[in-house]
Amino acid sequence: MMLEARNCAPYQFSSGEENENENLPARVGADALKDWCSRILTCVGMNRDDAEVMAYILVETDLMGVDTHGVLKFPMYVSRAQKGGDNPKAKLQVVRETPTTALCDGQGGYGQVMGWRAMELAIQKARETGVGFVSVANSNTLTACRIYSRLATEHGCIGICITNGTPQMPPPGGMERLLGTSPWSFGVPGKTFPVVFDMACTVVGWTKLAMMAMRGENTIPGDWAVTAEGRYTTDVMEAMNGLMLPFGGHKGYALSCMAELLTGVLSGGRVADKLGYYGNHDQNTGISHLLGAIKIDSFMPLEQFKERVERYVSRLKNCQKAEGAGEIFVPGERSFLTAQKRSAEGIPLHPSLARNLLAVGEELGILFPAV
Repeated sequence: MMLEARNCAPYQFSSGEENENENLPARVGADALKDWCSRILTCVGMNRDDAEVMAYILVETDLMGVDTHGVLKFPMYVSRAQKGGDNPKAKLQVVRETPTTALCDGQGGYGQVMGWRAMELAIQKARETGVGFVSVANSNTLTACRIYSRLATEHGCIGICITNGTPQMPPPGGMERLLGTSPWSFGVPGKTFPVVFDMACTVVGWTKLAMMAMRGENTIPGDWAVTAEGRYTTDVMEAMNGLMLPFGGHKGYALSCMAELLTGVLSGGRVADKLGYYGNHDQNTGISHLLGAIKIDSFMPLEQFKERVERYVSRLKNCQKAEGAGEIFVPGERSFLTAQKRSAEGIPLHPSLARNLLAVGEELGILFPAV
């Protein structure tokens, strides 16, 4: 079966070559970027509170070094609001509820806002009962899942975030896009920093390829993707029009299946090839999420738990090292350190991204912050 090539232009790509006459910002401060994003979002129809939530999520993602899921996609979010793919006025609507659970309709809104509001509701339920789980249908991409699991850790809870997404990979042996990157994230409160796990079920996500293309990088490892005809490829554009591969073979496939069952199937939302493609700016994708919070104090005092986490982390980091090995990190530590560095130095901007953000600001009459 031959796959139909999909449009590979949700972002504007450049050759990666810089014009020496351009005066492009190389970095931007996090607070200035959050304020600018928030102002742009209110221009396309969001209320101030939701705009600030979405701006915070996107910029915090960049602070943590997850450059594929932060403001890289901001021009596309603006376009989708203008063309109807995302509903900027959407509110998280509870359609069924128990003391520990809620089923919600995202009303076709931005997944960042729906995911944040859903986790807030899950945390509220966890405070009252010890545990809270919120299922959301009819949403759109919430990008980096770690933001939501981390939010739970800031309120004394273990956080869980799972989402389905635009199909990018086939089941093993198949030739149809039926499964997404289907990321899973868990966040655990710690004494120095939260231990946060965030992983896609593909070797890499499609957005990674988009970023590489934007930077003019044309070659990828041979185990990332296959072409539309099913051939292994090292060409980034062939991969973007082809099929992403699961990490660990059947293991990544199985985890992606479970993510779909716990999100799209459980919420009553869309699944498999019924989900929309985010590059179609006038169409809702119908993505679903599952957000969960578990209150630590239901098991032991929070500070006692954090002490135990700290001792466990210390034991891992002080493991006897193999010859030539560098520092041992635990999940979430690199993101924590990167956020500290970028908070002080600013968020780096690739020239192509800087051009795109400047263009959005010029179109809407809100100039990008000078550095």
